[in-house]
Parts: sequence; structure tokens; C-alpha cells
Amino acid sequence: QTGEVLVEDLARELDLSQTTIRRDLQKMEDMKLVHRFYGGAILNKDTQMEPTMNAKHLVNMQKKAVIAKYAASLIQDNDIVYLDAGTTTEMMIDYIHAKNILVVTQALSILDRLYERQIRCYTLGGYIKFSTNIIVDNDTIEKMAAMNFNISFLGCNGIHSLVGFSTTNEIEAMLKKMIISRTKSAYILADSSKFDQISNIKFADKEDAVIITDKELDPQAVSDYGKVISIVESADRSR
Repeated sequence: QTGEVLVEDLARELDLSQTTIRRDLQKMEDMKLVHRFYGGAILNKDTQMEPTMNAKHLVNMQKKAVIAKYAASLIQDNDIVYLDAGTTTEMMIDYIHAKNILVVTQALSILDRLYERQIRCYTLGGYIKFSTNIIVDNDTIEKMAAMNFNISFLGCNGIHSLVGFSTTNEIEAMLKKMIISRTKSAYILADSSKFDQISNIKFADKEDAVIITDKELDPQAVSDYGKVISIVESADRSR
């Protein structure tokens, strides 16, 4: 009602680290949705006339947290894991409890979080793409062809029942395609806003990966998208 949230309260409610909450609030401040203060944030007065917009971002944070928690529960001891760049995959790190794993990622923010949690990690190197803070170039893709993963978690910009999975950048699409081909079990993490969307570069067919999504996906549509895990059923099991 006051438009104010505390980092400690959000961390407790979402079962995330305060570091993750602070980073998400920083992103919301960059979007001019909130003003941060020590220990929390308050809705930007200029946007309080549009409460649905601000509420949407807070709800999306909750959706992503539940998806991330379930996804992290799929990682087993001794797995070699790939984590794609993205807010949901970054949230996964707070929920990882498997032992003796190796996480490969090209995302700088995820490397930082893995270091904070002292989770063994590896990156293949390459040029930094500053717009998305990931390390990717043609050499990265060539090196990825020699890797093998037990499980991978990828993001996308669009999921369509006819087109499959798509993204906006050609070299990132090539990287995602290579990762899926080198993975025993590939998962796409996506809230329901990504469905029925087509971005400009396709990187996989809908049969190539299992979708983990939130409860707002119309149950009637699930069968159109291949293999789908809906957190309507699975969220409670991940807790």
C-alpha cells in the first residue's frame, strides 16, 4: 500500500539472497520503476499512477524465483551444468544445493554469483558483448563443440508452437544451438510472456528442450509446445 519494499522482506518471501534482491532492485531503478534507499526501495512517484506496470515487475520477480528454484532442484551431485545468461538463471544460483558440480557459463554476472557462493565454475573465454555482459564469439562456439553437459538451462526471447525457440542475436543463437546439441537434458526457462512470440533468429525446435514455465500458461495450450513442466504442479515439490 505504501509502495515500499525492504530487501530483507523480499529475500525471505522469495527465498533468495539479499545480494540477488539488491541486484534486481538496481535493475528496476535503472528502468525508473523504483528509487532505492538503504535496505529497500520505494515506487517511483512518476510511475505510481501506473500501478499495474510496477506490480508486473514485482510479480515477474516472484515468477522467476519459483521457476529458478524448481530448475535448480534438477541439478544432481557431480553434474556438469551450463547456465545461460538471464535473470532467471542467475536466480538459480541461490537455490543450488548439489555437491561437486561444475557450472559452465559465459555470463559475467553469473560468474560473479558463482564465485560468491564458491561453486566451481568455468568459462570458455572470448570477447565480451557489453550490451548483455556475456562472453561470446566464433571461437567460443568452436570450443563449445568439445564440451559435454549433463544438464543445461537456457533463456529465449520467444517460444512458438510452429517456429520453436528464438532469440534476437545470431551469434548467441548459434551458441544456444551448440549447447543444446552437447547436452543430455536441455531446459528452457521462460515465464508465460515468452509464449506465442517469435524473435528474429531461431535456435531450436520445440522438441529439442523441455520448457519450465509459470502457472499462467493456459493448460489447454501446453500440448502445443512439446515438453512442458508447469510450476502449477511442480513448484511445491521444489520447496
